Amino acid sequence: MGNIPQFNKARLRYGAHFSVMSSFGEKVAPLAESESMLTAAYGAFTTALGYEDSAIKIARASEYSNQILTEDNRRDRLYNNGKMTAEMWVALGIEPMATAAAAVLKEYNNYKVDTTAQYDQQTGLMINFLQPFESSAMKEKLQTLGLTAVFEQMKIANEAVRSLISQRGDERAANAAYDIKRARQATDAAFEKLLDRIYALQTLDETGKYDAFIAWWSQEVARIKQQILNQKPGTGSTDGTGTTTPTTPENQGTGDNGGTTPTNPSTGDT
Repeated sequence: MGNIPQFNKARLRYGAHFSVMSSFGEKVAPLAESESMLTAAYGAFTTALGYEDSAIKIARASEYSNQILTEDNRRDRLYNNGKMTAEMWVALGIEPMATAAAAVLKEYNNYKVDTTAQYDQQTGLMINFLQPFESSAMKEKLQTLGLTAVFEQMKIANEAVRSLISQRGDERAANAAYDIKRARQATDAAFEKLLDRIYALQTLDETGKYDAFIAWWSQEVARIKQQILNQKPGTGSTDGTGTTTPTTPENQGTGDNGGTTPTNPSTGDT
C-alpha cells in the first residue's frame, strides 16, 4: 500500500485549495454511501467545506464595496470638477466670477484633499473641506460660479461613502464566523480525519474496493505537486504549514472586497 501521499496544503491559493478539496469530496462520496464507518467523517468534511465556500465568497465580494467604489469615484469627479471650474474663472479674470473663484480655491488649497487616499481618511478630510461652504457667503460664491449643485452632490456622495463603510463593517462583523483562515483550517482537519479513516478501512478490506480510490488520490497528489505547487517530482512530500503564507482573495489582486473591483488607488481600501 505504501505511504499516504501528502502535499503542503498551506501553499495552495484559496481557490485551488477549495477546488482540490471539492474533487476529493466528490470521489469519496460513493465510498461514504456504501460504508457506514465513513458517514460521520465524510459529513464533517462536507460541512467544513461548505463553511470554507461561504467564507471565500464573503471575503471575495461585498456589494457594499462595489457601492463604496462608485460613490468614491463620483465624489472625486465632483471635487475635481469644482476645482477646475474655479481655476478657469481665476485664469479668465472676469468679475464677479474671478473673486468668487479665488475664495473657493482658497479652501481647496487649505485642505488639499487627496482623492487617492484611503477611504476613511479622505471622507473625514472632505467633511472638513465642505464645512466652510455651508456659510451663506460661500453659498453665494458657489451660486455665482454655477457650482451649487456640484457641491451639494459632493456632500451627498461623501456621506454615502461614510455610511456604506459603516454598513460594510457591520456586515463583516456579522460574518465573523466565516473567517476564511479558520474555515480552511477546519476543512484541512476534517480532510485528514477522513483520509485516515479511508486508509484504515483499506487495511481491513479484502475486496480491494478502496484500491481505485487510493490509486486516484496518489496520482492526484502528484499532479497537485507538479502543476499547482510547481514542485519537481521527488521533492518534499511531507505536509505541514511550512513557511509560505497562502495567498488570500484580498492579496490576489481582487481588491478590498475580494471581487474584481480595484482598490482605492495608491493606499488601497483598508
